[in-house]
Amino acid sequence: MKSRLHSFATAGVIMANISPSILCGVDVSKDTLDIATTNEITTQIHNTREGISQWLASLPEGSKIALESTGRYHEAFLDLAAGAGFEVYILNGHQLHHYRQAVGPRAKTDVNDAQLLRRYLCHEHGQLTSANPLNDEQKRLWQLLKQRAMLIKTRTQLTLSMQGDADFQSVSQGIVNELNLAIKNIEQWMFALAKAQNWERAIAHCRSVPGIGPINALALVTCFHRGTFQRVDQFIAYMGLDVRVRDSGRQRGKRKLTKRGEPEMRRLLYMAAWSFAKHPKFQPLYEQMRSRGLSSTAVNVAMARKLARIAFALIKKGEDFMLEA
Repeated sequence: MKSRLHSFATAGVIMANISPSILCGVDVSKDTLDIATTNEITTQIHNTREGISQWLASLPEGSKIALESTGRYHEAFLDLAAGAGFEVYILNGHQLHHYRQAVGPRAKTDVNDAQLLRRYLCHEHGQLTSANPLNDEQKRLWQLLKQRAMLIKTRTQLTLSMQGDADFQSVSQGIVNELNLAIKNIEQWMFALAKAQNWERAIAHCRSVPGIGPINALALVTCFHRGTFQRVDQFIAYMGLDVRVRDSGRQRGKRKLTKRGEPEMRRLLYMAAWSFAKHPKFQPLYEQMRSRGLSSTAVNVAMARKLARIAFALIKKGEDFMLEA
């Protein structure tokens, strides 16, 4: 009898230690994290490495976590959770906004957002790609890429606004020169960081493709290392170059980009597509798509998507692009 009781007690300890994995939604703010672990239970912890580590230690093995991208405030959680062996999914805020509208919650609070993130993960985790934690150099490189985009946008706006205004021409030109210098410095920092990551060969593989220049190649390699992409379609979707189909009732043929992810990636690929389409080898493809009634913008987007597919394959295989004879 005593041995049987001991066996039951031992089995109880084992079952207690082997808790079933759970799905969690984490709403991130600067100071706190609201965490939904079930439909009813939500916990709030401090957004500090100590607070996050303590909570992760209580989480069953194999659990999955969804959180919304919030600038830098989610990075510590991602690093610690992924380092502890949990699968973490970073959800796009724009996509989550539409999901919120679809399910129609009556209120928007931090607790409700955590529940919404968990609900999304419960239903869609099979379609999501887990996030890849980045080191400090990779984070800095991605930040510089976005800062460069902001400076280029500012330069373009300033140049256009001052055209034809002789009184401000010299003043604006001085500002443009300073912006050009800042952009050049950022590019030098970016390539230095890429070299520290041993990405030079991957960048060279991308540059072997007609139309892809140094910055385009660097951006593609940087984007490639931001996620654990198993398929090229995941890579395309991450940049927002995948197409949303709208066929309903009499409405047919509506195709729009999802435009998720970083806009600068789409801009750089779109610009590269112009040169790619002018190459003698690919110009017939461009003309063929134009003859089907597609606009030049639509064709260049298709070309940009093709460039992304080629770059993904080259980085994955570690090969240069070879033009067929």
